Amino acid sequence: MMTTNLAKLKGKPPSAAATLDIIAENARPGDASIKPIQFRVPESVFVEFSEQAGREFGYNKGSKSNLFLKMWKAYQVERKKA
Repeated sequence: MMTTNLAKLKGKPPSAAATLDIIAENARPGDASIKPIQFRVPESVFVEFSEQAGREFGYNKGSKSNLFLKMWKAYQVERKKA
């Protein structure tokens, strides 16, 4: 049986006082009422939408949601003008 000396691998963990509170530092909006929305579109629309979201908001998680919310806000502004 092979044994490993864990002290040689990584050392001691940082003290609780030295670690950062990543939850307190997370600056997400407080809106907990976010719901998923699902609908079907042609594949070409999905690809174009994904590319546009990536260009505007970066190729990371949440870019499509951000683009949808931007479009929704623009729609509401136009609707109020009419």
